[in-house]
Amino acid sequence: MRILYHHRTRSTDAQRIHILEMVKAFQTLGHKVEMVSLVPIDAGMEDAARDAGDALWKKLVRRIPFSYDLVQLGYNVVGIPMLLARCFRDRVDFIYERYSLFNLAGVLVGKLCRVPVVLEVNSPFALEQQRDREIRLVGFAAWIERLICNLASHVIVVSTPLRRILEGAGVRPEKIEVMSNGVCLEHFQPQPASADLRRELGLDGHTVIGFVGWFREWHGLELLLEAFHRSGLAHEQVKVLMIGDGPAMPGLQDYVRANGLGDSVVFTGPLPHAKIPPYLDIIDVAVQPAANEYCCPMKILEYMALGKAIVAPRQENIQELLREGEEAVYFTAGDAGSLGDALRGVVGNPERAADLGRAARAAISGRRYLWTANAERTAELVKVAER
Repeated sequence: MRILYHHRTRSTDAQRIHILEMVKAFQTLGHKVEMVSLVPIDAGMEDAARDAGDALWKKLVRRIPFSYDLVQLGYNVVGIPMLLARCFRDRVDFIYERYSLFNLAGVLVGKLCRVPVVLEVNSPFALEQQRDREIRLVGFAAWIERLICNLASHVIVVSTPLRRILEGAGVRPEKIEVMSNGVCLEHFQPQPASADLRRELGLDGHTVIGFVGWFREWHGLELLLEAFHRSGLAHEQVKVLMIGDGPAMPGLQDYVRANGLGDSVVFTGPLPHAKIPPYLDIIDVAVQPAANEYCCPMKILEYMALGKAIVAPRQENIQELLREGEEAVYFTAGDAGSLGDALRGVVGNPERAADLGRAARAAISGRRYLWTANAERTAELVKVAER
């Protein structure tokens, strides 16, 4: 099949990984994929600082009321003719679009060219950008999100809670398919930790609790540090490894200094994605300190693929991925005491931690949390609709 993959993103961090992996998965299955976007998918791949920050234009327009809404709407002036030209030039079996707020390009071109459109929805942006106070046209945003989803041939969402949000907003239930994010197991093979890197980071002889990602306020990283501090694990040959960077970094460093954790918390700073695996190998217990209620955290799936013992908040979208007590240890979301108890329970029992990691990795194949499985299901959705 010939697929046009359309997106309107900066190609940063998890967005880029998701796009690249789905394209590779389609190609592995023998499909031909062409990218349609303003930003090349490999933009900033070696620039971790770029990934960690916001685009300059966003910083500017957010200061002017309605500007962020209008800039997003304005993309259609470019996106529609760009996508239309590709459809006219080549035969297309379907358009696969990563959903963005106010982006009508995919569904309108799909209707004009009579081409099926598969819409991948990772977030309910009308709700999310209202919560973050980024948009002013709240009612219009909700209406246009509903319109875009209902015009699409199929809507893929990454969790059951996200499905409920869209259905509650008026998206037709028969259009929606739940499909968790995935991994490529060939890219995530558990490896022995580098002794040199452990020494370089001052982690020799310590159990390592780790987090990898971009440091933003809603990632719950201060909760992790508070839980670690309150648990007393810093006095028991345990350290925290924080892999990444982001806007929340100064606050985290202030917390570490204020609570005398300087010898127990290690910050790597920004790292290109390709250089992260050796750091992940060092982690003994991987933590997802917080997550919104509708996402499918890619880092959890990567932790699973690497056979890590996982500690995560007890909430539906995460419980869809991991069985409690068998493949992960859960804590009460937002509760530092509960998180500290969960960490202590796993750190204090290395045998249990190893069992959790093995079971988590087995679950990847057993439940087909694989990019190729997602690509296969997506193509089948289109084929079934055409019969």
